Amino acid sequence: MFFLQTVAPTGGVTSNEVFDRYPDLVSSIGTDMGAFLPELVLCLGIVWVIFVDLFSKRQDSRRPGWHALGVLGLSLLTLVLGGFPSAEEAGSLFHGMVVRDGFAVFMKLLLTIGTAICVPMVMSHKDLQGRRMGEFYGLLLGSLLGMYMMASARNLLMFFMGIEFASYTSYLLTGYLKGDRKAAEGGVKYVIYGSVASGIMVYGLSILYGLTGSLDVGAVAQALIVTKASPSLLIITALLCFAGFAYKISAFPLHFWAPDVYEGAPMPFTAFLSVVSKAAGFAILIRFVVAFGAPGADGQALTLASGKVLDLDWPQILAVLAMFTMTIGNLAALWQNNFKRLLAYSSIAHAGYLLMGVAAVVPRIGAEGDPGWQPVLFYLVVYLFMNLGAFYIAQIVAARTGTEELPGFAGLGKRAPVLAVGLFLFMISLIGLPPTGGFTGKWQLLKAAWENGLHTLVLVAVTNTVISVYYYARIIKLMFLDQGDGEGYVLPVGQRTAVVLMVVPILWLGLFMDSTVHLIRSLSFAVIG
Repeated sequence: MFFLQTVAPTGGVTSNEVFDRYPDLVSSIGTDMGAFLPELVLCLGIVWVIFVDLFSKRQDSRRPGWHALGVLGLSLLTLVLGGFPSAEEAGSLFHGMVVRDGFAVFMKLLLTIGTAICVPMVMSHKDLQGRRMGEFYGLLLGSLLGMYMMASARNLLMFFMGIEFASYTSYLLTGYLKGDRKAAEGGVKYVIYGSVASGIMVYGLSILYGLTGSLDVGAVAQALIVTKASPSLLIITALLCFAGFAYKISAFPLHFWAPDVYEGAPMPFTAFLSVVSKAAGFAILIRFVVAFGAPGADGQALTLASGKVLDLDWPQILAVLAMFTMTIGNLAALWQNNFKRLLAYSSIAHAGYLLMGVAAVVPRIGAEGDPGWQPVLFYLVVYLFMNLGAFYIAQIVAARTGTEELPGFAGLGKRAPVLAVGLFLFMISLIGLPPTGGFTGKWQLLKAAWENGLHTLVLVAVTNTVISVYYYARIIKLMFLDQGDGEGYVLPVGQRTAVVLMVVPILWLGLFMDSTVHLIRSLSFAVIG
């Protein structure tokens, strides 16, 4: 689209003129396209799955799903072959619009694996069978593409575009089941809350642009050193920008959409929102706090032209938001009888735990060999498997019992021992008990917060963990102590295998976490500024 070989009738610009006028631009685009290969694979994959669906029978709804898995596998392969860039190799692409570093590659791998787990859930969901599913998988891949942008965004415009691209596709997927009243209600609420959050966020970003005259995150951060803006204005601006991130991670005060959206959306997409979308939200939030909360390039606090020291005090601001988020999520979950709504509030609570880790990022950034975001990324890996595993088992139970209410799990220990044991392990991991990855992950978050002086936050987090035991234990009690109706389940080999494959990482990360921690600590993070 950039380099047409013909001259427009009105004297348009030819490709040769573009090469002559902008040689560096053309050269950099050609060079950077190789590092952009995973995103290109997704772009082509979106078109491909829709094309496949056009030539498939309506009843063959699984065929586009297999092709979507192939696209995800190819994108995953390009990420693996590209490797994790070292600190020397990390840098920006497309004139600073996005960055390529170990952090971005790791997050893209995590997002891709999470999406790949959700696709078989879509293929086996009874309400999504016998439909033309090309659009669904195309939108799912499109949402993942937007999240790729979120994980590597460097420009404020890319911050906004990545969130919006992932959000628009999510709106459509939430209400994908036509005629489903709950899906329609959830979709409408999702759009309304998303629009409000986006409006608030873009207003904050526009203030940043007005203060600094730049959209590049690095340039904005450096411009704050010499700007005459008051610290109070910058705190307000930062909170406005945080609205977009809070909405994406379902954190206070923009968490209200989650319960209705989670309940109304198809179970596989609910799982996608609870894990993949949340992980992308934390990736872009970490990019933001590192840029605007870390010390200046000289290691000193940012100093304004007036002589005042710029002190946004991100740890305390995020600590307060984390406390509200985890407390609201856990207290609201106590009275839920619908499994998806319960996990929705649980997801809000876990957003609070992860925010606790982000609150410890700012003062720890630059610590030799121990990046502040390491506990957050480790917990996201654990959260991916334990939450997706819980949703997968819930989908199987709902298909057998015809209900998503908690009584449907009664007597599961006798009817389907594999499912019951698997869900038991996922529940104790969500609580944060040994020997699961939930324990080691939450311990790292608490340790990071405590070491950075956030003692009150740690005490609130421990109290909330105790509260969460009640509603997770309710499910365990129903499975093993209550009597259920119906006969035992004869599970296909594929379902039993899938449950085991998601249980193994939970136990591995609980017993042998060192290798994963070492990998995360070795990831490069492109210096912005």
